[in-house]
Amino acid sequence: MGRNDGIFQGGNGQIINTGAMAIGAKARASNQAAAAEQTVNELRELRTLLAEHGSDLSEAAQSEAEEKMTEVADQLDRAKPDRGRLTAAVGRLTTILTSVVPLAEGAERLRQAVEKLVH
Repeated sequence: MGRNDGIFQGGNGQIINTGAMAIGAKARASNQAAAAEQTVNELRELRTLLAEHGSDLSEAAQSEAEEKMTEVADQLDRAKPDRGRLTAAVGRLTTILTSVVPLAEGAERLRQAVEKLVH
């Protein structure tokens, strides 16, 4: 008998929504809506952190961080964000915020969320 890569659903006919699913060799599945929501939430949190800890940065760094966050937000508002611009903006933002631990941690969470969104 051949290999069965299908899905077996048990549970007396009850279907449980497990989100995105993939079957088969090298199959991938993602939930873009959840990834987009997480990314927006991480950006919102990073804006809050910048308001709280921005004084630990130079004025130039604060200004550039705000510009990059606006660029990220603009890309997230698009139906199809430009992956290159989005990841470049987040990469630069991560670099700018490295010197302040809470900001660096927030930027890293945003970077990880964007990574999930674009892949």
